[in-house]
Amino acid sequence: MKVVVVGAGAGGLVAGWELARAGCAVTVLEAGERPGGLLGRVELDGLALDVGAEGYSVRGGALAQLLTDLGAADSIVRPNPTGAWLQTATGAHPIPKRLVFGMPADPGASDVYAVVGDVPAARAASGSLAELVRAGYGQRVLDDLVTPLVGGVYSTSPDEVALADVAPALSAAVGAGTPLRQAVTRAADASGEGGAVHGLRGGMHTLAELLAGAAKQAGAELSVGEPVAALGRRAGGWRVRTTRRELDAEIVVVAVPLDAAVRLLGGPVLPSATAIDVITMVLDGPGLDGEAPRGTGVLVGAGVPGVAAKALTHSTAKWPWLREMAGGRDVLRLSYGRRGQPPLTAGLGVEELTARVRADASVLLGRELPEPVVVRRTSWPILPPGTPGLADAREWLTGQRTGGLALVGAGIAGVGLASVVPQARAEVARVMQSTRSVDE
Repeated sequence: MKVVVVGAGAGGLVAGWELARAGCAVTVLEAGERPGGLLGRVELDGLALDVGAEGYSVRGGALAQLLTDLGAADSIVRPNPTGAWLQTATGAHPIPKRLVFGMPADPGASDVYAVVGDVPAARAASGSLAELVRAGYGQRVLDDLVTPLVGGVYSTSPDEVALADVAPALSAAVGAGTPLRQAVTRAADASGEGGAVHGLRGGMHTLAELLAGAAKQAGAELSVGEPVAALGRRAGGWRVRTTRRELDAEIVVVAVPLDAAVRLLGGPVLPSATAIDVITMVLDGPGLDGEAPRGTGVLVGAGVPGVAAKALTHSTAKWPWLREMAGGRDVLRLSYGRRGQPPLTAGLGVEELTARVRADASVLLGRELPEPVVVRRTSWPILPPGTPGLADAREWLTGQRTGGLALVGAGIAGVGLASVVPQARAEVARVMQSTRSVDE
């Protein structure tokens, strides 16, 4: 069977590889100049660095299995176990253990008390995630634990999402009558090691290289810099028109962001994506002196004065392999932007941008930092949970999965490689089976 995969992010690369090694004639089309999507990389001061995903959740074991299948299980690494910190309006604190989307499984634990003090008794509530947390745990937990985690991971505010938008299973348990605190405790108990994060030696961007290489070796064609202009059904399959050619296929895998997928397939119009800026900088000089004053990084709570960033990752403190490779330099990543709030770094020139991120990083790390050797901005367009029309568009897209159409990627599977990879593999199996059934 002829297959066209539209998009070479993680989901598209997994799908292309699976289909090629199943014997299909696969063409993977990527609009950008490099495969990988959010597995982005940049070279700064001689270092190849992640500017997208820098780790993955071990939940479900999907990534470990994929890396084993790729023959790269020995590249899996664990981060520095010291963990990250929170910057709140009252100061800096290590992130408490056993949190579920910022909600503490044990509100009376000493590490929770150190951040938010006494947690008030729970009250019944409904509505947004913010309203649920405020009633279940109080304003301090909302401001100092939930807001920084939801903002850091989903680039939105608890006021703008429902519990179901970020934690469907937890929402279902609460909807079935389980009190919120009890549901959170059960979720924390069930996650175990599932809440842990691992990475890859050399960076997560190497996963894109592994998948692209495996797909090519299996016989797939990978074409970069070739956007898809139109996609339509034809007798027995699909016709794909790019900026260079037309391709016919029995199966099309759409592996682009959800708003782009909806446009290609003629669905409802979605609002413009939210811009998120990731600022990477390399330091080489006095200031940190090889120390990690805030562990592996900092998430920023509500109402923190003088800080525009929503999160900081001290990459050379988090990943021992990068510390070794950096040879005494420090690598920091700061992220900016939430839904409805353009990143304050947007439009800044190099000098203004450098001053902004250096000032934020100095506050978050608790010491005056030297002038960076180099600073690089990478912008990502995303559709955070709670975006108006997002749920309807996803439902509409799901209804199009007939006649040799497969849908993969975070817009359908959910945020994170632990969601994207198993969904892509399952979706390939589904579309192959349904196409065979039609042929028979």
